[in-house]
Amino acid sequence: MRTTIAVLAALLLPACLGPRVDGSRYFTLPVAGAAATGTPVGSVGLGPVTLPPYLSRPEVATRLGPEQIAYSANDRWAAPFEDLAVGALGEELRARLPAREVLRWPWPLGSPPDVAASVEFLRFEGDAAGGATVQARWTVSAPGRKPVAGETRVHENGSPGDVPGSVAALGRALGVLAADLAAAARGTGG
Repeated sequence: MRTTIAVLAALLLPACLGPRVDGSRYFTLPVAGAAATGTPVGSVGLGPVTLPPYLSRPEVATRLGPEQIAYSANDRWAAPFEDLAVGALGEELRARLPAREVLRWPWPLGSPPDVAASVEFLRFEGDAAGGATVQARWTVSAPGRKPVAGETRVHENGSPGDVPGSVAALGRALGVLAADLAAAARGTGG
C-alpha cells in the first residue's frame, strides 16, 4: 500500500507543480549601419570569415579573464552565432561603403565581387563588466589594387550583469570593424 501511494505521489506531484517556465532569452546582433555617401560599389564579398571555436555554441559567451569563458544558462543566440556575425557585419559594410549587395563566401566563379573582405576574429565576446571586445585581422582586396591588411581592436563599455547591453556593445564594436573595412576598401586607410 505504501509503495502504491509513493508511486502515485511521484507521478502526480510534478503535475501539481504546473508547467515549467523557460527563462531563456534570445539575442541577435544589432546593426547600426552608419550610412556613407558617395557612389556605391556594385557588390562586396564577405569571406571567408572565421570565429574562434569557443563561440560555436548557442549560449552567449562572457569572458571572465584572460583564459576563462563562461556560457550563460539562459541567454542564447537566436541563430548560429557565425551566421549572426557574418550577417550583421555584411549589413554594416553594405551601409558604410555603400554597396548594392553583399555576397557571402564562396561567391560564384566568374562573378567576383567589386570589393572582397576576409576576416579572422580573434576575440568577439562580452565581458564581466558588461562591455564587449572585438579583435579581428582582416584583408580587403579589389581587382587592380594591392590588398590592404589590417587589424581592428575595439572595446565598448557596458554595465555589469547587463547581457542586452553587452550584446548592444558587440554590435557597436562590429560597426567599428565595418568602418575600418570600408575605409580600406575606399583606399582611405584602415
